[in-house]
Amino acid sequence: MDSKVASVGNINVDLEFYMNEFPQRDSESLAEGFTLSHGGSAANFAVGIARLGIPCSVVGCVGRDIFGMQALEALNREGVGTRSVLECDLGTGTVCVLVEGGRRTMVAWRGANEMIVEAVRRTDFSGYRLIHIANVRKIVFQEVVAKKGEAMISFDPGGGAREFSHRDLAGVDFLLLNEEELGFIGGLQAVLREVGAVVVKQGARGASYYSKVKEAHCPAFSRNAVDATGAGDAFDAGFVAAVLRETGAEEALKWGCGAAALKIGKRGAREGLPTAKELAEFLDKNA
Repeated sequence: MDSKVASVGNINVDLEFYMNEFPQRDSESLAEGFTLSHGGSAANFAVGIARLGIPCSVVGCVGRDIFGMQALEALNREGVGTRSVLECDLGTGTVCVLVEGGRRTMVAWRGANEMIVEAVRRTDFSGYRLIHIANVRKIVFQEVVAKKGEAMISFDPGGGAREFSHRDLAGVDFLLLNEEELGFIGGLQAVLREVGAVVVKQGARGASYYSKVKEAHCPAFSRNAVDATGAGDAFDAGFVAAVLRETGAEEALKWGCGAAALKIGKRGAREGLPTAKELAEFLDKNA
């Protein structure tokens, strides 16, 4: 079995407005910049890990509209497989992102992402070494775990963490999340009873790894934050790529933190996602 990865979850179009200040209720603010780009946690992860040299396909859903067509074209240009992407009559998922001083506020419309479970049911996961599940509802997570076969599972619950408890996570090899999400799910000790390893993304403090037999930490790399959109997806891609290359926990954390640091230096969810060469050069200089 090769290092083939499936990424299950959202495929979106991102409408990003760059602000000097966030607007107040019942007021109007002018943006200093605007971009229409492609996002969605699963799609971002797939692009990130593909740039790091790991073959990846997306399992998700887009609408039969111009946004859906453009989203698939963007993935195909990156070498990401899209045969398991279902097209449906709902519009392609769309996210409005307000960015100010590197911080972001998002409003999301799920659209076609409501149909991800149907894409999962139609997908044969045999032959994949790892399945990454990103920000999905519990029913989607359960369907993937039931079909995973011999594949490892990495899971980033994202904004959907409130729907899960630690008891739902049996079968997960790597749980990747932030401290708030960990609290929603039940806390470190409870989660460690169910999963292989927990990776806690801690923003400016870096990231930590916990398993039943090992703990590790990597400080964040100093970097001017232009846009944090997609930083967590970049971390996940770097960490999982290192895991598949069997580097060890400490090095995997460095890959994740390095990929996130490079990403936040550029606008957009994918513009800063590094290639393997760019990440290696960054780590040589900074790690």
